[in-house]
Amino acid sequence: MEQQAFIDLVAGSARQSYLTYHLFPSVTIAQAILESGWGKKVPVDSVTGRSSYNLFGIKGTGTAGSVKIVSNEVENGQIVPRTSEFKAYYNYQQSIDDHSQFLLKPAYKKVLTASTPYEAAQALSKAGYATDPDYATKLTRIIDTYNLTQYDQFTPEEPSAYPPWKLDLGKRALKEGLLTSPEWLSKLDEPMPVWAVLAVTLRLLDKQRQAP
Repeated sequence: MEQQAFIDLVAGSARQSYLTYHLFPSVTIAQAILESGWGKKVPVDSVTGRSSYNLFGIKGTGTAGSVKIVSNEVENGQIVPRTSEFKAYYNYQQSIDDHSQFLLKPAYKKVLTASTPYEAAQALSKAGYATDPDYATKLTRIIDTYNLTQYDQFTPEEPSAYPPWKLDLGKRALKEGLLTSPEWLSKLDEPMPVWAVLAVTLRLLDKQRQAP
């Protein structure tokens, strides 16, 4: 598959996922390119030949079950076959959405609050997303080489889950520690339960007490 064809294949899904999870599409696309080898490393069941549509090599059971991959590993000088199960999806949109949900963990809060895709790439690396020390550099290079920031731009006519000012408020609250989980960014229009109001109020009091 041509490189631009692969970008076109996943860009729409990355942009659609942004409306719910607020991860820069350029970063999501760059991760898909890097981790799937331009789609060439997407796990395919070694028996049935069924594609998993799994762009990020996530193990487990997905919306379409799983695919089994047999690989040879060397143990004590001997080649031993090992079977791994990777999540399977019905399409790339489900793969990208599942990956985005994974990044809603508190450990990746700074990925959500980053003001640029380059900051988000650095935050991914610092949060321990990948063991490769050059992971952020590789993402940045891909973003620049293929001008992926163009996919971060949305026109006023395009659908959006929230107006920019509302999303900015949510990100600022997350950065300041008033919200403890990035999951709240997808619930900005939902009524806040009493316990959540109390939790935010107590965090404000704690910040005031800590101030010099």
